[in-house]
Amino acid sequence: MNYYIVGDIHGCYHTLKKILKHWDAEIEQLLFVGDYINKGKHSKEVVAHIRALQQKYPNTVCIKGNHEYEIVKYIEGGTSLKDMKENYRNTFKKYDLKGKHRDDVRWMGELPLFYENEVLYISHAGVNFWGIRKFRQDSWWSVLRFRGKLKRMKKLQVIGHTPTLSGRPEYNAKSHSLNIDSGAGNFDYLSAVLIGQDGRLIQTFREEVDKDDRS
Repeated sequence: MNYYIVGDIHGCYHTLKKILKHWDAEIEQLLFVGDYINKGKHSKEVVAHIRALQQKYPNTVCIKGNHEYEIVKYIEGGTSLKDMKENYRNTFKKYDLKGKHRDDVRWMGELPLFYENEVLYISHAGVNFWGIRKFRQDSWWSVLRFRGKLKRMKKLQVIGHTPTLSGRPEYNAKSHSLNIDSGAGNFDYLSAVLIGQDGRLIQTFREEVDKDDRS
């Protein structure tokens, strides 16, 4: 089976549906690199849609992003609302995570920090060059939030978190990594990539963020 991997979505539900039209569920495993929520208008709908896909296709993999971590931390009482960024506060206005949708908080909290197989290593922000504190979720060195030189692996690292300058997926030969965050959180583009069973890039896909997703 090949791998269809989707970049940071950030509440862009209508754009997500467009990018998934390129996915062949019969022959491709679906994976997400995290940051499903905030910034765009439809965080609740994005999470509902992805959770429904997990139910229908149990081999679907959803990695935790830093935005999921921060939301869970807030709901569980570790962060005051005034310390949350504006795009988080905007999310709460339409998404009752303390009440009706509390189970989504549980789901976000239980998401894995990485996925690994014989040819791929997928995390939200990547494993830092020194390999330190990579699973310390509150650390700037962690796979949730690191921005910098990545550790080179024999496997292809696929990440998101830092929007690419080109607005397209970008491969870094030095670290053998592929960044697929093309700026949906900035209302630019949502990207996905198709990776073969051998870990090689087959094709990239990109959709401009839908006007109905913009906050």
